[in-house]
Amino acid sequence: KDNKSDAITEDGIEDAFDVIAELQESVRTGLWIGDCFIYTNGVNRLNYFVGGEIVTIAHLDRTMYLLGYIPRENRLYLGDKELNIVSYSLLLSVLEYQTAVMRTDFEAADQILPSIPKEQRTRVAHFLEKQGFKAQALAVSTDPEHRFDLAVQLSDTKIAFQLALEAQNEHKWKQLAELAISLAQFDLAQQCLHNAQDF
Repeated sequence: KDNKSDAITEDGIEDAFDVIAELQESVRTGLWIGDCFIYTNGVNRLNYFVGGEIVTIAHLDRTMYLLGYIPRENRLYLGDKELNIVSYSLLLSVLEYQTAVMRTDFEAADQILPSIPKEQRTRVAHFLEKQGFKAQALAVSTDPEHRFDLAVQLSDTKIAFQLALEAQNEHKWKQLAELAISLAQFDLAQQCLHNAQDF
């Protein structure tokens, strides 16, 4: 009994939960969807927080309060004091994917991925990269610039070469040549510098 009463402070019981992250935010209203915390803040922004990253969904023109999220519609509903209701599109598949990534459950993430629209894939890939999962980000991204940067970071000369071939960009050839030299792939470096017309 004494131990329990010692553990209770004016802030509550410290061991009751694990702190994921601390944010300097003034949260007005909020709700959890998986590991994603959706909230409105003191400067009228509608954000969600997942994996150490804050994503802004909308800049609100007045104080609004979260009412809820309807997964089958992929819509988030908010209301103001005058009972006006607005909604914003928020893809459940993206939230579920980010939740699976945060739990390092890539089997589940791979099952969710096909349901994420192609135009959202690069955003998801940037999220993966920020979490340190660069190989997964390379597999998911649809943006050639982003894919090339990831391939270079991963020293994947095969994919980087294919992307440089498609882009035919002098800077990319030089970048890939530097990577090839650092990996002692001198034939590749020579080919890249030839393609960059750097004689």
